[in-house]
Amino acid sequence: MDKALFQKYIYATSWKEPIADKQWKKLATIKPGDKIINTLFIVLEKVKTTGTKEGNTVHHIVIADNTAKMNASLFDAYGELVQPGDIIRLTGGFCSAYQHVSTLYAGKLGKIERLGEFCFPFTDKQDGSDNISKMQWQSIGNDQWIPKPPGSSQSPVP
Repeated sequence: MDKALFQKYIYATSWKEPIADKQWKKLATIKPGDKIINTLFIVLEKVKTTGTKEGNTVHHIVIADNTAKMNASLFDAYGELVQPGDIIRLTGGFCSAYQHVSTLYAGKLGKIERLGEFCFPFTDKQDGSDNISKMQWQSIGNDQWIPKPPGSSQSPVP
């Protein structure tokens, strides 16, 4: 995708479809296996960048809303253009467990739009109880996941 064209797309300034048409989720309610996720969040931090076998670039970020913090991964130009402080609307995303940690993705059918920057309420509890980005998950089959008990060293169910 042409970077200049993409930049116009991601820095949208108005809603393109009515909010009432979508089911909006808070980050605290999202778990691995969820599909067609529509949510609004602020980018807190770009953690690292990795590559895939197919040659794509994956940008690992930490995001938050007023209920929780969690990990997200954005591919190629999506991740390159998003910066800490950006307020992002994701439509059509999905959640999966990457290295047993809940991670939000835009995916091929998802869409992200930058709605603004910095002015967005988010949670930041001192005890870290709002930080689901470190929560470990284990598969129970059929794309169903449950949280691992804290301090558990058991490996995930195959």
